[in-house]
Amino acid sequence: MSDDRYASAPEVAGEVIDGEAIVINLETGIYYSLDRAGALIWELLTSGYDAAETAEMLASAYGVPVERTRDDTVGLAGELVREGLLLARTDGSRDLKPVVLAEPARSYETPRLERYADMGDLFALDPPTPGLADIPWRLPDRSAEDG
Repeated sequence: MSDDRYASAPEVAGEVIDGEAIVINLETGIYYSLDRAGALIWELLTSGYDAAETAEMLASAYGVPVERTRDDTVGLAGELVREGLLLARTDGSRDLKPVVLAEPARSYETPRLERYADMGDLFALDPPTPGLADIPWRLPDRSAEDG
């Protein structure tokens, strides 16, 4: 586990806002939510930290045993890979982005990945809008306005 590193998949956009990670697969249109510890795991893994470092930082932030956060980090990372949101890094590169760890507002809870497929048709970008090219577009008839 010590060198398990990940990067977000190219077709994935994710942002942590107010302790919640919102992650969208732009190819499928499925979006996901991770709160508290899950959001922190997402942020750390996509910022270049390996799974062991992520588990240690999580344990320190929440004041819980690293064994617990290690299991949760590995489990969540595996789920994110299965959903196509994270890719395992095999190139050996290490480009760490700084992450500011604020003191958690709540006690530690095992992170859960929430999956939402209800707006997939609206978020999916490939094809951007099925059938749009088939609509016969016409400019408005302005001859009545001219006089």
